[in-house]
Amino acid sequence: MMITPEEMAKAEAALAKAEAALAKVQAEWLARQGVTAVDLGFKWSHGAMTGQLAIRVHLVQKKPLAELSESERFPSEVDGIPVDVIEATYGIQIMLEGDTQLEAAVDGRDQRFDEIPLGVSIGSPGVTAGTLGAKVYDAETETAYILSNWHVLVGSTAVPPGEPIWQPGRLDGGRSADKIAEVTRSVLGPFDAALARITGERPILETTLEGDHLDDVTAPRLGMMVWKSGRTTGRTVGFIDGLMMITQLNYGAAGLQRLEQVFRVVPRPGSPPGEVSLGGDSGSVWVDEASGKAVGLHFAGETGDAPEYALAHDINPVMNRLGFVFAAQLIPATPPAPPPTPATSPITPPPPTLSWWQRFTHWLRNLFHAD
Repeated sequence: MMITPEEMAKAEAALAKAEAALAKVQAEWLARQGVTAVDLGFKWSHGAMTGQLAIRVHLVQKKPLAELSESERFPSEVDGIPVDVIEATYGIQIMLEGDTQLEAAVDGRDQRFDEIPLGVSIGSPGVTAGTLGAKVYDAETETAYILSNWHVLVGSTAVPPGEPIWQPGRLDGGRSADKIAEVTRSVLGPFDAALARITGERPILETTLEGDHLDDVTAPRLGMMVWKSGRTTGRTVGFIDGLMMITQLNYGAAGLQRLEQVFRVVPRPGSPPGEVSLGGDSGSVWVDEASGKAVGLHFAGETGDAPEYALAHDINPVMNRLGFVFAAQLIPATPPAPPPTPATSPITPPPPTLSWWQRFTHWLRNLFHAD
């Protein structure tokens, strides 16, 4: 699907208008009782994705309109942007002692590796087990780190820097002899993320267990097809249906935390039935299928019997907050030569009859078999 500069400008203007409308109401609506999250995403109707951009209010439980008090109601639109109310609850995906999911790790991802790929079991001594998301580097010193969640590498406000990280995690049989890194920096609120300095006991790769190389980043976008490689469910695929989410999750002794710059992943049509993520997948990195670049850090999913969802932080603000980059952002010793200037400028094809956004949403509706 070819996109002209004019179409891209119109799409970006429409998205900017929607973002401005979201900013007006997001904090106020999130403070209401029963609201679990507020974001910007595609409106759903009777289980089908409509392709219409909307401000979305996520509730613990939807009620019939007739049962709502005036204070419980939301407007039908904000500055011309539709408002959609959906039922969804979220929680961090941490494995508990004795959790049956401990036996569910696929492809031997809970074992000890001599050369450690991404997407396998890790954890600190006080945590059960999570996922090694990526190998990254300090933005200034180029020191090598592993990237995962705060609740995988730290897990407690009492844990000091220097805490050892084991591969595999403790509940997968990890012990002190399995140390691979030491906790260096972490953040809990507005992100759930942490870095641990690689200490060199075993080499850590920049490829997943499946062999996908992960050394660059891009921005998540609505409609993006993504995949992740995690300790429990392995490689799973999804579709980004919401961005710019703010949600509040319970972190036990660490309290209720406000998480920002979140996007939501839902199962894509035609994918095999099963979970997008489970406990133990925390710390996985979501990757743009088209470019092979990282877009998000997985940290949470649905709770109870809710439909299958996954939540991830946009990787870019996490990088800025913790001061790291991927290998592709490292400054080379010798800058590459600039590409030759073309003899003639490329000709931009005329725009098609339908706008890019119309064609994109039409494609999405067909993809999800919407009416």
